[in-house]
Amino acid sequence: MNKESNRELDKLVDQLVRQANMSQWCQALLGRLKDDFHLSNMTFMIEQGNEIMAVASCVEDTFQYYSPALRLDDYNGVPLGAVQFARDNGQFVRTYVKRPYKAIWYDDCGDWCQLVLPIIMHERPVGYIYAETNKPEYFEARIQEVEQFFAVIASDVSARVLLKELDSQHQCRQTAEAELAVRNKSLKQYLKLLKNLHELTLVLSKVDTNDELFKAAVKLGREKLDIDRMAVFLIDFEKNEMRGTYGTDPEGQLVCRRSFCSAVPDHPLVNEALSRKDHVVVKENAPLYYGTQQVGTGWNAMIAMWNGDRCIGWIAADNLLNRQSITEHDKQILKLFGASLAQQIVIRQQNEELRQLNSELEGRVARRTQELMSTNAALETANKKLALWSMQDGLTQVSNRRFFEESYREAWREALEDSTSLGVIMLDIDHFKAFNDYYGHLQGDQCLKEIAHLLKTITNRIDEATLSRFGGEEFVCILPRCSQQQLQSLANEMVTGVRELKLTHEKSAYGMVTLTAGGCYMVPSTFFLTDITYKDEDIAVKAAPPAVLHSAESSVLINKADMALYQAKKGGRNQAYIVDANIFPVLNTVDTTVFTK
Repeated sequence: MNKESNRELDKLVDQLVRQANMSQWCQALLGRLKDDFHLSNMTFMIEQGNEIMAVASCVEDTFQYYSPALRLDDYNGVPLGAVQFARDNGQFVRTYVKRPYKAIWYDDCGDWCQLVLPIIMHERPVGYIYAETNKPEYFEARIQEVEQFFAVIASDVSARVLLKELDSQHQCRQTAEAELAVRNKSLKQYLKLLKNLHELTLVLSKVDTNDELFKAAVKLGREKLDIDRMAVFLIDFEKNEMRGTYGTDPEGQLVCRRSFCSAVPDHPLVNEALSRKDHVVVKENAPLYYGTQQVGTGWNAMIAMWNGDRCIGWIAADNLLNRQSITEHDKQILKLFGASLAQQIVIRQQNEELRQLNSELEGRVARRTQELMSTNAALETANKKLALWSMQDGLTQVSNRRFFEESYREAWREALEDSTSLGVIMLDIDHFKAFNDYYGHLQGDQCLKEIAHLLKTITNRIDEATLSRFGGEEFVCILPRCSQQQLQSLANEMVTGVRELKLTHEKSAYGMVTLTAGGCYMVPSTFFLTDITYKDEDIAVKAAPPAVLHSAESSVLINKADMALYQAKKGGRNQAYIVDANIFPVLNTVDTTVFTK
């Protein structure tokens, strides 16, 4: 490619990088492919979950973005066989036809070319462009430009696909968190009622007489189980009569109802309750009674109490006073309460069965609590993974600049508080642009990964040392509590280590890839700040008024490390310079005698 083509490629890549979201990025990409390479009927696809998905299309000047992305079977806009071939082989697919793929009637039957262009990163496709052109010779003449362009944008495609997936995961997580919050609130209320029911049952097991049992059941049932109005009735089927015990009046006050006696009513609510075990019968918009007199309308619930297969009575409850709706948890609590009360009425000696019920309740509480803990642990693990992904450079697998900035702020704060030293080494791969231009970006990426792996191996051997990718071919290392000699030794080891990799670089005077390092160390304290600017051949330093260095001004150490890197480059590269910030000169030119080589 000539220089003009390179400039156009750089402009195109810059235009894509500046797009704010995936939709705008896709529109810019397809628009430029249409204008620059005379392509039409285009579809942009990505790899997502081991499946190719259609993200955007541009057909007859109409752009469309698909969110969520479409499966190709549903999209029906590209030849599946050609796409699969490009995916399996990782290469461009060109098919010459007489008309566009979706054309049914097409009068101008010239020479058309269907293209499937995979976008490759790390030897695997991350995206695809399907396009058609009636000027295949124009495309063939510029195919190298297309390949070069796709190689350059591959990492951007991968990053944007990852961001799209992260957005989707984030939305799913927010939905899950909202649902979890609702469930947690309901579960906490249920656990509270279960606990109260457990306490109520223990109290009832200690009363001496049935009369005290019925009185305590109604009183504590209303207080502990949030029951509005409640009454307990006993049944004698031989006499076909129901008798009252204790209940609540229309104002919710506890009253004795032993004088109440009536025939068992032939009513659907009563018949259903007396015919089914372990079941709460609820009727909405039902008449509510005090004795035989109706006092209102609302939901009415009945829970039968059993001794084996014989019904001995029931508990009646309603919402005459608070008008609140009944929940499934309320029904479950009422059912458990009815069973507990029935046990106490039938035989108080059955303490073993009561303990079994309590054990069952405690087991349910434990299981629900364990489920909640497991869910919280899963959310915490997902959050940690998301945080780790956001702090790691996708290409080199070392920490990214965001991680460096946070780590540096923390290291600076600790050094300032403890009055300990802090060192920074700036690292730059020599003539890396020339390497990329000569060997290509794929080789450039491989070179970056090998050097990053070496630097990471070296820093991992040193406690508290952290390595991050600073940007492009630049790396940065933080070393707390170090001396100038320790910082110099580490920088020399990194420079020497890269040389020993013996990575061929024909565009370098050394014939191999080399590394230049510049570092600075200091104990954060009061000193003179400088405003530093760089030029091609020298360093111009403008004096600034004295100021006390606070944590917000910690960039001075990085600036001085960068100045040391500049001096190392000026001295011929492939070397390391380390300076003491307290004696770093503030001059129009740098005096090399203050550097240690």
